[in-house]
Amino acid sequence: MFEDEEDEWFGADFNKQLETFNQMYENQDYQYLDADQVEIILDHLLIANQFKKAKWAADQALKHFPFNNTLLLRKAQAMSLAGELHGAIRILSKLEKMDAPNLDLLLTTAACYSQLRDSDSAIKYFRKAIDFSEGDERTEIYLDLAMEYENQKKFRDAIATLEQALKDDKRNEAIIYELAYCYEQLEDYENAVKSFLFYIDEDPYSYTTWYNLGNAYTKMGDVEKALWAYDYCTVINDEFAPAYFNMANTHMDQDDFSKALTYYKRCLEIDGDDGMVYCSLGECYEEMGEYEKAYESYTKSADLLPHLGDAWLGKGIISDLMGNFQTAISELNVALDLEPDSYNYLRALASAYENDGQLEKALETYGKAHESKESDTDIALEWMSCLSFVSCDLVAEKFESTVSLQKNDGAKLAMVYVSWMLGNQSDAIFYFEDVSQSDASLAKSLFLHFPELKSNEYFINRLEELDETDENEKL
Repeated sequence: MFEDEEDEWFGADFNKQLETFNQMYENQDYQYLDADQVEIILDHLLIANQFKKAKWAADQALKHFPFNNTLLLRKAQAMSLAGELHGAIRILSKLEKMDAPNLDLLLTTAACYSQLRDSDSAIKYFRKAIDFSEGDERTEIYLDLAMEYENQKKFRDAIATLEQALKDDKRNEAIIYELAYCYEQLEDYENAVKSFLFYIDEDPYSYTTWYNLGNAYTKMGDVEKALWAYDYCTVINDEFAPAYFNMANTHMDQDDFSKALTYYKRCLEIDGDDGMVYCSLGECYEEMGEYEKAYESYTKSADLLPHLGDAWLGKGIISDLMGNFQTAISELNVALDLEPDSYNYLRALASAYENDGQLEKALETYGKAHESKESDTDIALEWMSCLSFVSCDLVAEKFESTVSLQKNDGAKLAMVYVSWMLGNQSDAIFYFEDVSQSDASLAKSLFLHFPELKSNEYFINRLEELDETDENEKL
């Protein structure tokens, strides 16, 4: 079948010509071929990624046809594709002076400069090439031009270029995705929405535009409209798994786990086993308290994507929650091997060590987690809480000697408990008031973390006041 297509494209005698040429190349004994024949062979070699052979053919043919600019261009193309970019540019510059501009020459030159990371020159030649192009080829040039602007972080110029491309080709999905990327880089989601709504008016059945509209609404925090856009996307194309996946994620953010579960399962129905989906499914089951199903989902994710740290993190957290501390420690160490700098992974491992009674390792690991993310309140709170099991005096000493802890509300909340237990009630009240001013929701978790204070009348009254303040603000 391939040979029939090749004959149709290159001519009936092409296979014989190619066989003859290959013998010449093997013997390094070039015999005269017509220029047209060589051009056809060169086109085939370039398509077949045989760049070294193509360059040799062009060099030999140019001995017979030294003024044939097409052969010279093919040589430059072979060199460019083989990575000989500077040599290719020299030939292309020579051709530009010798020959009238043409699309092939301009695109080859632009591509060379693009590979050389010379975006200014690439842009210059892509812009010239637009005037010599039409149809799908013109659209592809606009896309290449936009990507050069993106390389320069000139996202507004890229957007203008992509909008011009959409005037010629309103149904091109690649353009929509590039537009979405540019708006995201600018964090200009309002204009992204306006743009996508405009193109939906032009083509209301473009499911990719509806999908990217949903993504823009998600970035803006407009959950209702995001779900509306994703829903329209799936009405147009009910097999488009990314929309279902994002719908599931949106419902997860809203703590609507049953709906999230439905859409994650729909993704699996469409695409089959998918490690990323199974990982998200595991998180969903985890939030629903169905730990066995969560562990099963995380395990499937890890089997499909063994280098996905989050899958191993999920397994470790579930093992920890189910009381399998040694297994949890082993699984979380795998996660850390994959992502050694993850403070979330370190925090989870520290928790597993703590639950297993290995306080020394727990404290060491909490310390590493805090170093990785000094601003994280949960890590600081859990670290100081763990240390309080050893000694409240040690917590006070660590807090006083560590500047990063003195700036952390989580550590301050721990100091509320520690100060009270050490008999320093005024200090405890001071730390509590400080936390309640900067993070009221954290302050209201005091009894959750330190139930020993539940009978304390001062904190009972202050927490009731915080609740009343919240209710009044809602009204």
